[in-house]
Amino acid sequence: MFGYKVERRRVAYEELTEFDEVMAAGTAAALVPIKSITMRSKNDKFTYEAGEGDAGGEICRKLLKTLKGIQTGDILDEFGWLVDIEPVPSGWMEEAGGK
Repeated sequence: MFGYKVERRRVAYEELTEFDEVMAAGTAAALVPIKSITMRSKNDKFTYEAGEGDAGGEICRKLLKTLKGIQTGDILDEFGWLVDIEPVPSGWMEEAGGK
């Protein structure tokens, strides 16, 4: 994506110095920039680009813009992430004992 090689793997502690940006991904917040990673036992602190106002660095902002575009249908979903859902049938809640 965007010319980057995507890897899904564990990251070795020794590699933490090699990153310009670090982010966390999840379903609620989508992408969140990580400002630093600290290992107190070694007195190490690695800092990363988190952007102005913690909005994320260049790559985080680009990925987030693309993700939101896919979610809203403004960008083609090449990954098969979007799923069409059917409307809830009339009377479904009442049959299930809901209000």
